[in-house]
Amino acid sequence: MLLSSFRQCSRHTFPRIHLPRRTFTYCAPRRSTATLNTSSLGLNSQPSLAQKIGRPSVRNPAIFAVLGTCAIFVYAAAWTNIETDEWVEKLTHGRAPRTWPHTITSADMRNASNFALAQELREGLKNVGVFTEALPIPARNIIMRVWANVAQTYLNVTEGKRLCWKICLLNIGIWLAWKSKRLHPFMRRNYVHDPLSGRSITMLTSMFGSRLAIVLGMNVFFLDGFGSSASFHLLQRQERMPEGQLESTSRLHFLAFFVSAGLFAALTSHIIRLKLLYPRIIARLSLPSNQPVAKPDTWASALRDPAPTSRLRSFFRWPFPSSTPLNPLIPRAGATGVLYAIMTLTALGFPSAEIALFYPPNYSVPVQWGVGSLLLLDIFGIWRGWRFFDHFAHLGGAAFGAIYYVYGPQFWNWLRIAVANRAPQSEKQT
Repeated sequence: MLLSSFRQCSRHTFPRIHLPRRTFTYCAPRRSTATLNTSSLGLNSQPSLAQKIGRPSVRNPAIFAVLGTCAIFVYAAAWTNIETDEWVEKLTHGRAPRTWPHTITSADMRNASNFALAQELREGLKNVGVFTEALPIPARNIIMRVWANVAQTYLNVTEGKRLCWKICLLNIGIWLAWKSKRLHPFMRRNYVHDPLSGRSITMLTSMFGSRLAIVLGMNVFFLDGFGSSASFHLLQRQERMPEGQLESTSRLHFLAFFVSAGLFAALTSHIIRLKLLYPRIIARLSLPSNQPVAKPDTWASALRDPAPTSRLRSFFRWPFPSSTPLNPLIPRAGATGVLYAIMTLTALGFPSAEIALFYPPNYSVPVQWGVGSLLLLDIFGIWRGWRFFDHFAHLGGAAFGAIYYVYGPQFWNWLRIAVANRAPQSEKQT
């Protein structure tokens, strides 16, 4: 019966079935206040790249830099007091009272120290003559003449320059160690500072030596030229202070300044690279796949600079092609940061001095102009994106040199008094 109504004939068509209209409403599911344990269901969400890699620490390097600075300054102050007391004892009790009718000064102790050094060099010349007795007379004379010339040159310079020469020899020795393929893994691990390694001792070791011969030559050249001036400035500031302590030697004060400046420069570079450059790298690697920018698949591609967006930016860019991976977190050595601290201290201590190159053209410029030009070049290098030098370490070293020029001599004098006051108490306890 029901089927007869659906038969088709010439007069009839299939009947239309009219169904009542029903409105369908969508009800959103209620959000449960309880958290869903996805681990029990096997639906663990993938951690982000930043969570996988983690965030490098800044606290440990900062603590190491502060403790290292305090340790080297306390050591330098203690040994300076010991050597000064020894020379005062020698000059007052080792000679007749009529020999020193005036009050002993720091210059008197330095002259006596140079006299003692001259005696040691003469004894060394005698020993060289004894060891070379079996050689032919012409060869022996050449060796004796070379020893005498070197000894006389070493005696004529100041204590600060002598210390700078020793540091230069240390840098040359480390550079020679870099040339050994067998020692290359050891040098790579212990003499460059990698912010992502988690090691802090490399902040100290990286300030000595360099892998490149051109960088080593620049370090030796600037250290020999500005090191003695900075040491002499520290010695003058100590003598001009109304309550300045007697000081038989200034090499330990300069050594403490050298090491602390290197630690401060390395720490500055470490913090800036981890707080500014490292998050940018992680953000670039963590771009979602639906972004118009292609997601890099390797660290090298992530560290390449993007293409310049204007002609001005394309002109002020790194001259290498964009395919070259430029890693802003590459491990670096921090010797140049110390040099900037020394140059800044010299420029502030001797504002009327001039500097000139020893090769033509021998055109001299004020020292403040030269140091200021180097600082502007570092600022320009940071803006342009140069990564051949560690410009952040340069600026950090210059900042340390300026700070030490203002507060350093007062701090050194106060520290020597504090160490001297604690020495009798420790001797009584022992």
